[in-house]
Amino acid sequence: MVHRTCIIIDACLMATWLPRQLPGLRHLHRHHAGQLDIHVVSESHQPRLQALSRRFGLTLEVVPEPTAGARSNRLVQGTQGELLIFPSPQYGLPPQWFSRLASSADDWDALLFTPPPRAWRPWQRLWQAPATGTLCVRRDWFERLGGFDPALDRQAPQDLLARLRACHARIRTLSG
Repeated sequence: MVHRTCIIIDACLMATWLPRQLPGLRHLHRHHAGQLDIHVVSESHQPRLQALSRRFGLTLEVVPEPTAGARSNRLVQGTQGELLIFPSPQYGLPPQWFSRLASSADDWDALLFTPPPRAWRPWQRLWQAPATGTLCVRRDWFERLGGFDPALDRQAPQDLLARLRACHARIRTLSG
């Protein structure tokens, strides 16, 4: 079943990832315009980001909130998507994610797209945390849990995921 999907990209968190991903996002937006809304959110007006968004046909919205959790909550309120996607600052959107999302069964409340497994050395964990995944959550679960904690910035998706698990939401993890 095809659901209307809304991608919310927080430019404050995704600064290094965003420019490399814009051509792919434009392609997705063109080919899935009826199913996919892509919103780039910033806490302040940034001419370079505005120009990049306009160049690639994406919506830039300025939401003057101090944290990613608060910005995302406010932006979600104005969208119509049944599925909400929050790309990971470390991982972004995995290859072929949209086709994997469309082909996955409806037996989940949230999907976590995780990076391909790497061979981690124990000493690497001392200074570098493993990349978190891109979170896709159904709007009804997002609203049921009150959205992101507005006090949280980078930790907002992990906190929401922990609350989803505590409420026994059906969470599927897709790797790679």
